[in-house]
Amino acid sequence: MFRATLRQHYALSGVDLLVLDAYDGDVGPGDALTVALPDGGEASCTVRDLAWGSAMNATQPPLTLIVEGLGAQPAVGAEIRSAT
Repeated sequence: MFRATLRQHYALSGVDLLVLDAYDGDVGPGDALTVALPDGGEASCTVRDLAWGSAMNATQPPLTLIVEGLGAQPAVGAEIRSAT
């Protein structure tokens, strides 16, 4: 089970970037995710790719998910989790 907190969201042409503040569990291309929305609903998306960042002395390296199918505007702090 993957869980994360959204730090930033960027909507691009055909994909969305989800920059994560904190995360736990495994995630990879093809995984289905659920993202909490400000109105109390949820949106689903699929991980297309991911990018690991680097940080000196970080216990968790920065993680950005490139997702397809989100079609929504999640707020900073939104919960992201595995759909299964």
